[in-house]
Amino acid sequence: MENSLRRVLVCEYVTGGALCNGPLPTDLMDEANAMVAALVGDLVALDGIHVTLCWDNRLAPPPFLPDRVALCPVAPGEDHETRWRDAAALCDVVWPIAPESDGLLGHVAALFRGTGRPVVACAPDAITLASSKTATAARLVEHGIAAIPTVPFGAPPPPAARHVVKPDDGAGCLDTFIVNDIAAWRPPHTGRWIVQPLVEGVACSLSMLVDDDGGVRLLGCNRQRVERGTDSFSFHGVEVGAMEHRRAAWEPLARAIAAAIPGLRGYVAVDLIDRPADPELNGPVVVEVNPRLSVGYSGLSRVLGWNPAGEILALFNTTSADLGREAAHV
Repeated sequence: MENSLRRVLVCEYVTGGALCNGPLPTDLMDEANAMVAALVGDLVALDGIHVTLCWDNRLAPPPFLPDRVALCPVAPGEDHETRWRDAAALCDVVWPIAPESDGLLGHVAALFRGTGRPVVACAPDAITLASSKTATAARLVEHGIAAIPTVPFGAPPPPAARHVVKPDDGAGCLDTFIVNDIAAWRPPHTGRWIVQPLVEGVACSLSMLVDDDGGVRLLGCNRQRVERGTDSFSFHGVEVGAMEHRRAAWEPLARAIAAAIPGLRGYVAVDLIDRPADPELNGPVVVEVNPRLSVGYSGLSRVLGWNPAGEILALFNTTSADLGREAAHV
């Protein structure tokens, strides 16, 4: 890949030092490590690419650390955003990974855009929309895309024998509850809660690459390992490529989602429930759109047989990158 971008700053929120002055969330650590390992591994496999990795120095050094990766440690007591900005100033492009919860993904992307470096991220409006499950469902339905009916908690719930309640900007299965009596249920803490019907089917995800013009390349058709308990779900990873037999049905869905949400760009993940055996329901229903790298990226290059990081980076390449800056890194 011909690329004027030489040093890439990878900044994953959980492992990158954002929580340096508080406890680390053990329930998110495995997914965070998997995404970092996959992305860094793909980046250093590209010719001429060096990586700076933001890293909470309370964590053990990553075992996958190769020669072309330098750590930017963030220690307790430090201002992580200052450390991140300083690291970005020495790099040619920034690739942030953060959850949408509490506007974190939008905030981190804006922080790095403020450094003047190209940022591998969707447009701000697309991030804002996709960070709300209510807004996302409404937008998709407006464009004729099947999405789970979603209403704010307290509004009349969608008809269903059982319901799912979760934060409007939640990540994964965290704080996601299965409720038999929605009228009697109360949130465990404050926030913007939503109610959806419990939809039967196979928990899946698709990984897609969206270019500047909204063109879509479907990268992966995946099955999620989600277990349903009595009153909650638990997430146990993604089987990348396990749903390739559904590619023909999912390709038009991926294109439709990109058309419905302008500003999606680069790697985008979509969680869905697949229902191929039910002719009345007719196929997949979208759960949420993740405008960022997801755990489904882990193992993607192995399944594809080629490295998607190069094509993603190329979408954010700029001729204004200072090629002379590389000499200062050696």
